Amino acid sequence: MNVHPIHAGRRMGKAVGLSCVVAIGLLILMIVGRVPGWGVVPMFLLTETLVYKAFSTTVRKRRQDVALLRCFGASRAQVFNGVLAEAAWIGLFGAVAGQCCTLLLLDIVQFEIAVFALLVGIAGALLAALVPAIQASRIPPSGPSTVA
Repeated sequence: MNVHPIHAGRRMGKAVGLSCVVAIGLLILMIVGRVPGWGVVPMFLLTETLVYKAFSTTVRKRRQDVALLRCFGASRAQVFNGVLAEAAWIGLFGAVAGQCCTLLLLDIVQFEIAVFALLVGIAGALLAALVPAIQASRIPPSGPSTVA
């Protein structure tokens, strides 16, 4: 059975997804624009926090949907990989947006920097979504327990 938990239930909100893409894009713009190293660190931390919060909220909203998928045979690894796949797409879109802004604003085109920026965007989003992915994979098939 080939179940894709990434397509289960509620999607990440458009505004939340767009804010993640914009934050990653700004980080890439700062990296490619050669902002000194210590100037990038606060933006990196802000971006990681934003992406982490977005995926934590999304996983919390999808608890029942993921539990239902687990009842229908989705493994913990499929749920984990589904969340990380969504994070990788968000990171890729953010990195491409940052590269496009860099091209338009700074007119800088260097292959090595472009590849590095793509790797930073994707790896940063995966790193931020790692804990929510682990939490999603630990949702039991019976669903969340409701304590009155």
